[in-house]
Amino acid sequence: MPARRRYSEVLEALQASKANLRCGTLAEQLARLGFEVRNGKRGGHKVFFHDGISAFTSGSYNCGHGKNPKVKPAYIRKVLKILHQYETEIIGFLERIKS
Repeated sequence: MPARRRYSEVLEALQASKANLRCGTLAEQLARLGFEVRNGKRGGHKVFFHDGISAFTSGSYNCGHGKNPKVKPAYIRKVLKILHQYETEIIGFLERIKS
């Protein structure tokens, strides 16, 4: 799948389900763009990194408690802001790993 299309699909999926996105789904979508999602120090806290973006250190979101809980819309907006900010770098990374 072309890099720009994959990026657009992930963005559309996150924007379409801002108020109804599960923690596992958010982690899967970030992984599709090359991010690595790890557990934070506290329960429900997630930290995400991307080795292909030199200017980006990390981002985080909180999943709350329970089995695959919903992510609060504020965290989705935060993730979307990061994805928009690093769009060029993410697409470039996806194109490099494709070849």
